[in-house]
Amino acid sequence: MSNAMSPSDGGHEPQSPSPLRPRASKAACSTCHQRKVKCDAQVVGFPCSSCRKHQRSDCVWHQKRRRVTARPAHPQDPVPIRQALPIDVEHWSGDVEVPSHSAGHVQTRSAETARASGYALAEDGTKRHLVEFIDQEGLGDRPIDNEARISYVGTDISNINFLVRQTDQQLIVYHFTTNRIDRRFTAHEPDRIPAEVFELPEKMIVDELLRAYFKKINPGFPVIDEDRFLKQYHARDPTDPPSLLLLHAILMVGAHVTEAYKDLKATFFRRAKILIDSRFERNRDVVVQAALLLTWHSDGPEDVAANAWHWIGVAARLALGLGMHRNAEPSTLVEHNKKMWRRVWWLLVQCDLLIALQYGRPLAINLDDADVLPPKPSDYDSCGPTVEVSYAIALTDLCIILRDIYRKFFGPHSSSSNRNSTLVEADNALARWSLMLPHSLRLQPTSTLELWPSTLHLVYNTALVLFHRPRPHPATPSSPSSLPGANDAEICSAAAGTIQAIFESLAESNALPSLWVFSLTSLFTAMIQLSAEVRFSNPLLAIAAVRRYDSTLYSLRTLAKYWPNAESILHFFEHSQRLQKNNVHTQAPPLISPQPLASPPSVREPPAEDGPQDVNEEHIAKDWRQLFPFTETIGTERAVHGSEFLENWQGMYWDEPWDLWEEVRMN
Repeated sequence: MSNAMSPSDGGHEPQSPSPLRPRASKAACSTCHQRKVKCDAQVVGFPCSSCRKHQRSDCVWHQKRRRVTARPAHPQDPVPIRQALPIDVEHWSGDVEVPSHSAGHVQTRSAETARASGYALAEDGTKRHLVEFIDQEGLGDRPIDNEARISYVGTDISNINFLVRQTDQQLIVYHFTTNRIDRRFTAHEPDRIPAEVFELPEKMIVDELLRAYFKKINPGFPVIDEDRFLKQYHARDPTDPPSLLLLHAILMVGAHVTEAYKDLKATFFRRAKILIDSRFERNRDVVVQAALLLTWHSDGPEDVAANAWHWIGVAARLALGLGMHRNAEPSTLVEHNKKMWRRVWWLLVQCDLLIALQYGRPLAINLDDADVLPPKPSDYDSCGPTVEVSYAIALTDLCIILRDIYRKFFGPHSSSSNRNSTLVEADNALARWSLMLPHSLRLQPTSTLELWPSTLHLVYNTALVLFHRPRPHPATPSSPSSLPGANDAEICSAAAGTIQAIFESLAESNALPSLWVFSLTSLFTAMIQLSAEVRFSNPLLAIAAVRRYDSTLYSLRTLAKYWPNAESILHFFEHSQRLQKNNVHTQAPPLISPQPLASPPSVREPPAEDGPQDVNEEHIAKDWRQLFPFTETIGTERAVHGSEFLENWQGMYWDEPWDLWEEVRMN
């Protein structure tokens, strides 16, 4: 404690130590002082309004260390602090120190009152947590709501599972409730959370971003209970506020699809990430939801320790730790949380598959470990009136099929001998899935395609190209499966054309911002296919591919405004020297002089003759094999015969050649 000094005889003499009490004008608790925010402890007493709102238990005076300096006058007498009103123990935890009116000491809330709150309060909250969980009465009877802490006891090999079964061998559930652990023991350096995390923009901006999110994203990415969240937001009840973490994450995605506020996206992402890193949020299933939302942000080229791949991994690990992969129906989890868990789990399964396809990396989730019930329409009841239930369920079914194909066909232990049979089974499964689609999810022959059915078919057609294009491995007599099959050419070309048409339609309706990051993979896949078809020696095939390729290039430029990592793909197609070389995809001299792939159709010279020309079967038979040089190897038993190839490709260009030639003449 420093000594106070007062002026005397032109000098300064030390006086006897006096209790350090904050000035009346700058009195603040230690937490508010650390965060540099206003504190009203002088007015309302302890805890202050900020600490009460955030359930902090260490609201005490900040005692500022003072250096020995000259003071113009004696310290002012401290302003009396009135005691705070009784604390709502249902929404507050921790030991509270309150100044007394009659004495200068502090008094602590009794331990009995703290225990009555239902929270684990002790000098070290981690010591009593396990014994309180195992010894609690009615272990399987307490409801699991947002005010409790959920415990997943794991499989029978777990020690905790073993102890629980000793308590009641009739229990068949794996999810239990336990007392909440004080945030002091679960959060990571909460005192270092910057003040900006607790700030929000003007209400008008928040309202607009929330409307944008629930209108453009949540219907097809139903991670949030719209009805429940908006009810909490509009009620402004301090005892039941919406999750601050979820609010920042939602505002981030809302800024992603709102051109006027896209510059705020990085700010909201940073604030949400700080709350996750500090483990500020008590409900860990909320963190799973927030991690899924953070996949809508790209903060640089890092694709392992950041961005969608990273956040899907975070969400998967948290979900598995909570037991979201197990059937929670027999548990005492409240009903709306059961629906939310099931809905979020299957959304996570979708994202896990799509991000694995994007990078060719292992899946984070093994469905063999899960027994969650399939999604039901009732799981989406609280997701708002515009939620796309049929789309969400159909995409889940599709991703389950694709997961099985991906593991069998592209796994490190997959054998080349069974890849052909696997692909046949995959085609049959995908065909059945496509035939079972409801009419509302089928692509309609209209100029404007609906957003969510289009998104569904982007995933479907991207998978077709990825599965049917030649694998980049030289074939051997014992491994001929790298060669193209009889229908691979038609499947890949038709799928790439569908992807191009979908993006063109979505671009016309300004719906591209609502596409998730996997849309880049869809477009990238189609552009690789179309850039190869541009090299066809047959002019009809080449000019049709040129038009589609330039359309995808335009869509990619638009996506780059919302996904910065699309810029590297765009730069690749516009400047790659290897891609521009004539001998990359063709081994024979082309019939037309190839131009740079990024140039518009008008710069390409039309064939000398008007109208469609005779198609040479030999040239067409070579075209598919010329797309990828590694297919020109042995194993001709799977090569495409010219007559079959001609029949497959006629549907691609005979419907369009006159229009294409007319377009070239006009340009």
